[in-house]
Amino acid sequence: MRYLAVMFLSFLLFSCQSLPPEAHFIDQNKITGKILIDENLKDKCKGDMFIIVRKGISPQPLAVKKVKNPDFPYNFKITPADVLFEDMFKEFKDEVILYAKISQSGNPMESSRSCESEPIVVKTGTQNVVIKITKYIE
Repeated sequence: MRYLAVMFLSFLLFSCQSLPPEAHFIDQNKITGKILIDENLKDKCKGDMFIIVRKGISPQPLAVKKVKNPDFPYNFKITPADVLFEDMFKEFKDEVILYAKISQSGNPMESSRSCESEPIVVKTGTQNVVIKITKYIE
């Protein structure tokens, strides 16, 4: 009985500790919304979808989230936790460039036989973003 009381008190103490600052940064900078696909492209756009975030004019993606064979409309969330390099998570703030791409090969860099949305500029922390996939690249 004593053992259970000690375990309960330990759990209570640890569960009341505050979250680290990184957890607040991730939560306040998450971007949420939905991805739609043009009806004319539904049959052509099969494969893995990539939600890509870039910062400024850099060709290197800041964050990428991969979704295998999504159903549309697709509700998404991308956060600083999705950055490619851990030490870059603090760059996931302010304005970023966001777009979606579907690749039949499963490679986000592959351009042929892929579908893409137009890139949009969003402020991190924005909710209810709508991305529409409208281009097919042969």
